[in-house]
Formats: sequence, structure tokens, C-alpha cells
Amino acid sequence: HWFETRLVIDGVGTYGETDLFSISTSHQMFHGSPTIGSAVAGEIDVKMVYPQNVTIPTMAKLMPQVRVCNESQQSEWIAQGIYYIDTRERTKNNNGLNILTIHGYDAMLCAEQMYAGRITGNSTDIQMVNEIAYQMGVSVDARTTALMTNAYTIPLPTGYSYREVLGYIASMYVGCFIMSDEGKLRLVSLLELP
Repeated sequence: HWFETRLVIDGVGTYGETDLFSISTSHQMFHGSPTIGSAVAGEIDVKMVYPQNVTIPTMAKLMPQVRVCNESQQSEWIAQGIYYIDTRERTKNNNGLNILTIHGYDAMLCAEQMYAGRITGNSTDIQMVNEIAYQMGVSVDARTTALMTNAYTIPLPTGYSYREVLGYIASMYVGCFIMSDEGKLRLVSLLELP
């Protein structure tokens, strides 16, 4: 069997392996050893043939996907995250072909704003996570809800960013927040590991 990759650029088109030179994603949750209490932004790097006759909008949504194939079958396309273009560069390779190099981040960077939510007093941890997800414009992953059962009290986070509050809550559950492959807010806890 083998894997096939494609990149969907929202509102622009779908680009397969003949258009892609390289594509990689990463979530730096571990820096040599496990870390807890953070809200990690995922990153994407793409190098592809420069698309002709289209305009890629600022902050365009990037959705990498993979599928498994063999000689007679192929799986459905499986999401590998949702990212947004941060920087792009147009160059030429040695053959004179126009190349587009893209670097982007996932929606975790939407949490880089000071708390200004609808909650105006103390709340439970899951209430605060749902509020932060709402403010970020994303959903909460069901695995997060299943993990967060302790109902810790969260004081009103005046003077803190949404991302700082997520890190604080993640530390209560010995974990980190990331964006899932479906673009949902997910708590990953070291307590989940075998």
C-alpha cells in the first residue's frame, strides 16, 4: 500500500501530488521531554507549483488530506488539520518553474487575544473551554469533554489571553491544548498515555 496527499485551499482549489513538492505539519508538544500547561499552535509548510489564473486570499484556509491506497482500493480522504496562510513566497526553481512556498498556523493563534468573553464570574473548567472555543470560532473536540470531568473552578481571567487560560486549564489535567485534525480544540493529557 501507499499514501497519497492533497491540499485543499479553500475557495481556490485542490492540489494533488503532481502540484506538491513537499507538505509537512507539526505540533511541538514535546521539546525533548513531555511538557504540560501550554496551548500549542500547529504549523504547516508547503512547497508547490505556483497556481495559475487564481488568486489565493490573505489568510486562506489550508486543509491537507491523506488517503491510503493499494492496487485495487483507496480509503476516503482523511483530514490532517486546518491551517491559515501566514507567509508566502514566490520563487523559481532551476528549471524556471514558478514555486509557491507557504507557511501557516492553525486556529490556536486566534486565542492570542485578551479575555473578553461572555462569562463574567467564576465558571467551571469545561464552561471556560467552551467559551474560549466559541470566541475562537471553533468547536471543542469530544475527547476534551470526556477528559474534563473534575469541574475545577476558574476565576474570571481578567488580564489574561485566551491562550494563557487554556494553558492554565491544561496544566490541571497534566496536558496541553492543540487543534485536532478536524480543526477542533483538543486537550491531550499525559494521563491518557499507556
